[in-house]
Amino acid sequence: MKKQKQKSKKKRSSRKKQTAQKKSQVTNAGARTARVDEGQTQKKPDKQRADRPVSRKAPETAGGGDHFPLKYISKAAQFLRETRMEMKKVKWPTRKELLASTTVVIVLTLIVALFLGIVDFGLIKIIKRLIG
Repeated sequence: MKKQKQKSKKKRSSRKKQTAQKKSQVTNAGARTARVDEGQTQKKPDKQRADRPVSRKAPETAGGGDHFPLKYISKAAQFLRETRMEMKKVKWPTRKELLASTTVVIVLTLIVALFLGIVDFGLIKIIKRLIG
């Protein structure tokens, strides 16, 4: 417990030092950013950046050329590899657990079916008496 408290105190003190350093930094007149209240930055316009041409990639075609079917085959293969890895992580039930779970499901299904059958039979009798 003491070690954890000491570690948290060290983290707090290092954070305080970092924030104090950020506040104490003085920016130059030609810098791209200027400090504003407690470490927030505000960008100043830079003439050199505005003059640079922006390179853009050409949009990809929907067909993709000859590699179109290969893309889907590689994605399917990757999916199957990842599925196999995930299936290895699964904790499969033992035979005893499987039989117990199956028994519980069957018994509860029969109980619910019996209950709904009785309710249905009762409602049919009530409706017949009201109509007839």
